[in-house]
Order: sequence, then C-alpha cells, then structure tokens
Amino acid sequence: MTILAQTQLRFAGPFVFLASVPLLYRLSSFAPSALVPALLLSLLIAHEIPYSDVGAGEVAAERLLPALYIPLQLMAILWALFEVAFQDASTFGFVGLAAATGVCTGVFGALAAHEMVHSRGAWQRWLGALMLTGMSYRHFRLAHIYGHHRFVATLRDPSTARYGESFYAFLWRTLVWQVVYAWRFEQHRARNAAVSIVRNRVFQDIAITALLYIAVYVFCAARAMAFLAAESAVAIIVLELFNYVAHYGMLRGPREPMGDQFSWNCSGAANLLLFNMGRHSHHHRAPAMPYEGLRLTAAAPELPGGYAGAIMLALIPPLWRRVMHRRLANISTLSGDCACNMDVRRVAAVS
Repeated sequence: MTILAQTQLRFAGPFVFLASVPLLYRLSSFAPSALVPALLLSLLIAHEIPYSDVGAGEVAAERLLPALYIPLQLMAILWALFEVAFQDASTFGFVGLAAATGVCTGVFGALAAHEMVHSRGAWQRWLGALMLTGMSYRHFRLAHIYGHHRFVATLRDPSTARYGESFYAFLWRTLVWQVVYAWRFEQHRARNAAVSIVRNRVFQDIAITALLYIAVYVFCAARAMAFLAAESAVAIIVLELFNYVAHYGMLRGPREPMGDQFSWNCSGAANLLLFNMGRHSHHHRAPAMPYEGLRLTAAAPELPGGYAGAIMLALIPPLWRRVMHRRLANISTLSGDCACNMDVRRVAAVS
C-alpha cells in the first residue's frame, strides 16, 4: 500500500463521523445528537492508544484530505438547511442537526480550514475561507495567522487563555478581540488604499456573511437562517474550546522566542481524528508544515485526557483549575524560565 493510501486511511475518521449525521437522522430526528457524546468517547478512548508518527520524508498526501473534507462539510450544512426549511423538521430534528452539524464543523471543518489557511496555495486559502464562511467565522483566518501565530503565549494574543481565566470569560474576550485585532491589522495593511475600508478583509467578511444570511432567509426562510446561526454558534464554541486548552496559562517573556513548552499537546491516536493537531508545538514551530508531517515533541507538556478530556474539564472551571494548575506547577518546578513562573502567570491573569 502506498504512503498516500496509508495517510488517507489513517485520517479517514472525520469522514465517517460526518457521514453518520444524515444516517442517524434517518433513524430518528434527534439521533444526530448522539454524535456528540460518541465523538467525545472516541477521542477519549483513542487518546489512550499509542500512535506512532509517519516517518519523516515519507509524507505524500499533502493537504489532500482536508481539501476533500471541506466541500463535503459544506454540503452537509446545506443539506441540513434544506431539511430544516423544506422537510418540516421537528424541534428535536432542528436541535439534533444543529448539534451534530455544528460539532462536525467546529472540530473537523475548522481543523480542515485551519490546514488550508496555512497553505501557500491561493486556492487552498480560498477553500479555507469558504469553510469558515459556513460557520460564520471568516475573520478567524486573519486573527489566527497574523495575530495568534505572532503573539501566542503573550498578553497581546486574544486566543491565549490566561492563568486562572475560565473558558466562559475567555470566550467573550476572544470573540471580541479577535475581531478588533483583525480589523486593526487590515486597516493598517490597507492604509494607503484610496478606499481603505473596502479593501479591509474584515469588512469584506462581514459583508459576505450578511449576504449569506440574507440569501438563506430569502430562499430558505427564517427557520433556516436560525439554523445556520445555531450551527455556527456550536462550531465557534467548539473551536474556541480548542483554542482555550491549547495554550492555557502559558506566558513567555517579551523577547523570548516561541518554544515547544508554550503549547499543550496530546500524543495518542486521537490525533488521527484531529488532523494531527495534537502535535501543536511542532505546528507553532513550522506553521506551513502539512498536518501529516507534524511530529511529537519531547519538551511539550501534555493535556490531561487529550483534547476531549481537557475540553470536558474546561467546561467546569473549578475542576479545570485544580487539574491544570497542578500541571503548571510541575512545569514550574522543572523549568526556571519566566514562562513557567507561577507569579508571572498570576499577574497575567489579572492584567
């Protein structure tokens, strides 16, 4: 079997979960809701299974699978919209489809879009933006590339969760400040244009999103527009949960370079469902590296229970702090740099 075929099989899990949404819906209108606990359970179990990386230099698939996944995810969203608008879906059906479609979008769709926006190819970046349109979050690509990757693990990054900050406080802060940062970046980029606001990609994103909702309302009625908003809200919350746990409590010095110790990682086979994003430290060292080329880094700290376990903990702030602050304290004991100084983290939390 070729390396390309092996890669396709190894990372085929997202396609299986996406295909299960319409299949479950045929069984029962509320059945798609079962996909949420099923995905969490799958990630928890897979995290405990050892996962060996593909050998360096043997990767051939590039970004083929994420590029293939995105149109399928968008078609699933469109199918769900038509079910809600024209097939008289029940309230249970509305909720079940919004939950299942939103979770697939927020996990697999967002990760596929993330892979695309990091690409050097224009058509791949366009495809990533299209996927983000399906979750009403187009500006994420700008805040992520030009903000997060530049200022990660500093107080200037709205996507880095501060020490002691709950997910709920983080969510409102990051939702607002990612837009603000992306807008300011675009205003600076287009400052010499005759009509700078028109060239501002955040302005364009707002206009495109507004036109999308108007079109859904006109052609599919208000109920479908409400479904798109609900599916997008679920997807955005799921994506920001990933962001919250990925760098929680990390803080590097003003002149300190980004290192492996500033990202939380997961090393189990759950990475096969997450386009290898558990190799988060390597991703920050090599943002343009395709997902299947990411490697486990020995110096990187590990999330408890992988992404699924950490996300469930994050929804209960006292429990999250009890577990994570103990881990941060252990890092502090092992390292003498400012990134692992607990007093610095406490200052960051209240700044």
